[in-house]
Amino acid sequence: MRKVSLVILALLVALPVYAQLTAGPDNSPKVGEAAPDFPIPAAQRGQPAGALKDFQGKKNVLLMFFPGAFTPGCTTEFTEAGQQFDKFTALNVEMLGISADLPGALNKFKTEVGAKNSFVSDRALTISQKYDAAAANNSKRYYFLIDQTGKIIWKSSNNSLIPTDQLLTQVSMALGK
Repeated sequence: MRKVSLVILALLVALPVYAQLTAGPDNSPKVGEAAPDFPIPAAQRGQPAGALKDFQGKKNVLLMFFPGAFTPGCTTEFTEAGQQFDKFTALNVEMLGISADLPGALNKFKTEVGAKNSFVSDRALTISQKYDAAAANNSKRYYFLIDQTGKIIWKSSNNSLIPTDQLLTQVSMALGK
């Protein structure tokens, strides 16, 4: 029985390390490359739809791919992002949260957590695939900062939550502020 317990313990310790080693290469767009464009549905009925390229020459864009609304990490992330929204706005940054959630769920999530950023529903994971952020049924937690020229100037593609104060610091540094 003791051998079985040791084998189970060894597997529990080894599996996370193995998963990281076999995660595969980072095929997401690289810093310095043009950000893949995608359509952005209208925020409200009757408003025109847009696209990522519409921000060029106007705003920097922070794409925040996330696994799902109402999950603990995402709730914390977007609650804090709502509290720090004015600091991102002062950097001329438009934050776009992107997940596979339905638009209605994203609207309810936005209201409940006090988020002030825009959300994009990526049900078919087509946007997530362009950024190598697609998982089985949702998006990985990836971040991409796109400057006003449409180029990626910073990214985090390690599938880890970045606390909002650290995210704000990373974004500020990437923008040279």
